[in-house]
Amino acid sequence: MFFIPIWITNVLFLVTTVLAGFQHSQMNRENPILNIQFGVMSFSIVLMILVTLYNYENPWLALGFFLTAIGSLAITIRQNRMLPPRKRFE
Repeated sequence: MFFIPIWITNVLFLVTTVLAGFQHSQMNRENPILNIQFGVMSFSIVLMILVTLYNYENPWLALGFFLTAIGSLAITIRQNRMLPPRKRFE
């Protein structure tokens, strides 16, 4: 088992947060807190903090955080592909 560095996992979570934030700004819903994009943003920020605090010596925990980061990024990319197209002159 090899150790996955903290910065790789945190970069994946940061990309997930930025992409979910972009989706959140494009959706313009009435209640901006009760949707999946806000949940993914909050989840990614909390997990960035947890990765930084708890990911130092346990390679299994590092692998779990890495797989969680890949999964959340995959979900966010799939949600991004389902966004409605933007209108040019709006």
